[in-house]
Amino acid sequence: MNSSEVLDTALRIYQRLGLTFLQLTVAPALLCLAAVGFVQNFVLPNLFTTNGNGNGLQFFGEIAGTLGMAVFVGGPLFLLGVSYTSSVVVHLVSDYMLGNVPDPEAAAAAARSVLPRLFVVNLKELCLSISGIIVSTCVMAIGGYVAKSTPDTDEWAGIVVAIGAFGLVLGGVLFLCIVAFDSLAAPVAVLEGVGSRMASKRSRILLKKVGYHLSGTGTIWSLYVLLLFLTLVVGTGLYFFIEIFNIRDHLASLLSFLPGEQLFLQAFDLLPSFVVIWTLMPVWASVITIVYYERRIRLEGFDIDVLASEIAHGSHTANFDH
Repeated sequence: MNSSEVLDTALRIYQRLGLTFLQLTVAPALLCLAAVGFVQNFVLPNLFTTNGNGNGLQFFGEIAGTLGMAVFVGGPLFLLGVSYTSSVVVHLVSDYMLGNVPDPEAAAAAARSVLPRLFVVNLKELCLSISGIIVSTCVMAIGGYVAKSTPDTDEWAGIVVAIGAFGLVLGGVLFLCIVAFDSLAAPVAVLEGVGSRMASKRSRILLKKVGYHLSGTGTIWSLYVLLLFLTLVVGTGLYFFIEIFNIRDHLASLLSFLPGEQLFLQAFDLLPSFVVIWTLMPVWASVITIVYYERRIRLEGFDIDVLASEIAHGSHTANFDH
């Protein structure tokens, strides 16, 4: 398959199994939402603030503590949700590709058993992929501290901040590149039962260019574009729907008698983010599962092995020709 065929197959599978995906992934999507809400409401507002009154050591200590909360509190929450969702969807899509009847209960049970291993795989990828972003953020923090501690005529603060901002852009690109290279680690870990190091290595082997076979990372970059488009359509559409019909104001008036009104409203403000996370994580997991089988067929002749097994058993069920 080329990239467009992979994405088209994934969307057709989503049409058939999407309701099952969504039913099984509400709880993990809420975990991801909790991580997003934590970073959005507690980490980002405090990232470049300080109570140190010019104390550089305290300033950088607070920056390090804030980044640590994002990575070691928000990160694990998000990864738990992503890991469980990925495992469930990988199992169901794999069943479909192999011609088996998708079994939601078996997929959920398998997801629970593989969750610790897949969490370690994703944690390793997270730490590796965000390293550039963390370094660039620290450089920008240094620039902010220099600006605060030096006269307005000193140009070094602006230079350091500009370097940090440029590094932040490069860190974002590095993040996308690393995620693309290791995108098949999740299906490898789930379907082949290997550890984090082997899963990453196997992903890169499957995706690299071999002879006249082009690299498989092009499909992952096409997936980035598709997810960005769907995020804008789903998230922005829901946001404007809420604004046009003043749903938040109506909800505020209905909840005005409750003591926790603001808490409910803050939760409601996260609704567009929840819908985007809940509906699009299965798209990612579906595509990487299809890419996993496509690369195994392309490089290892996996479909020939399956066909030989089916001939031996007098059956034909696999959906690789789709």
